[in-house]
Amino acid sequence: MRIAVIGLGGMGSALAERLLDEGHELEVWNRSPGRAELFDDRAGILADPDAATADAVVVSVADDDSLLQVALPDGAARSAWAGMLVVNASTVAPATQTTLAAAYGGRFVAAPILGAPHAVRSGQARWLVGGPASARSTLAPLWAAFATTTDAGEDPARASVVKLLSNQMLLVGVAMVAETVRLGRAAGLEDDAITDLLRDSPMLAPGLANRIDGLVDPDHAGWFTGPLAAKDLTHALGLGGAESPVTTAARDAYLEVAAEGWADADVTALVELGRRR
Repeated sequence: MRIAVIGLGGMGSALAERLLDEGHELEVWNRSPGRAELFDDRAGILADPDAATADAVVVSVADDDSLLQVALPDGAARSAWAGMLVVNASTVAPATQTTLAAAYGGRFVAAPILGAPHAVRSGQARWLVGGPASARSTLAPLWAAFATTTDAGEDPARASVVKLLSNQMLLVGVAMVAETVRLGRAAGLEDDAITDLLRDSPMLAPGLANRIDGLVDPDHAGWFTGPLAAKDLTHALGLGGAESPVTTAARDAYLEVAAEGWADADVTALVELGRRR
């Protein structure tokens, strides 16, 4: 397929690389031009989103406001995208997916991605796809870029619900394990002993085990920042009226450690809570 990737952050860049490796013809655009220029030998660089000439436009941006600014400038669908399928790969609130579906009709599909950028590049990530059956079927070559696709049905909002619940489990879990590390350190255990405990523990899910090294990395290098985590947990808390004190506490902790100087670090910086940078 000829695909336009709009947004080249960590996930968008990884997706563009994967699609190129899979033989798709790409156009790319990013608000900061420098990121797009990294693809100038493999993809067409768009001057702006309206310049897309693809079969499908895939948007991958950080949050709801960024998505609406790109996909619904002035509150309306981009007329230049008429006839193209519009895919949102960003993690946003269900209501935002519904807004986009109302603007683009049967051409809109929600497809948030479950997996880190390295999983996207290797094809081991998972699409969470919701939207009209005909559009989902036409986009089969796009879904084939990843090993697994979860069909969330006709309602694009359901794809967001699945993604947010998945992220809620991960992010609350990271908060729990970060607390385990803090408690272990306070009790006098060395980091090597703590990481051995975590790696050997049957209590730790694979998604959390992948974060062990980041917890003891002084710089907490990574791609999923605390403010993004807080955004996703806020959306998760908005899914229903159930009391969610644990999720609320995790959300507030990510915001607090970001305010302490770790806003640009990976979510594993939560282990630094209370130790101002």
